[in-house]
Amino acid sequence: GFVMCTDPPCRAVDKIIVEIGLMDMPDNCKIFTAGFQAMFHSHTCEEEATITKLFETTKVVKGKAPIVNKKPAFANVGMKIICMLQLERTVPVETYDHMPFLGRFTL
Repeated sequence: GFVMCTDPPCRAVDKIIVEIGLMDMPDNCKIFTAGFQAMFHSHTCEEEATITKLFETTKVVKGKAPIVNKKPAFANVGMKIICMLQLERTVPVETYDHMPFLGRFTL
């Protein structure tokens, strides 16, 4: 498809490093790990996505300091995750820091 944008044009990528707040998981799979497959939804775009690598997980415990794991093997519901997503096709995306309303997505 085509995307109308201003100069400089928005980036179209098939691999992105993302920060995810893991809120829920399917009943048949309760562990989030490399190889996990999901649908990437960003605005009107829907693409198949695969988690290729987990870089960091953060578990927030109320009343205590956050627990950060720099080399996680998996993640559970309630954690914040930094990971790499591989998309089936290229998708135009913006960074959250540059344009927050265009830097959001769901899996």
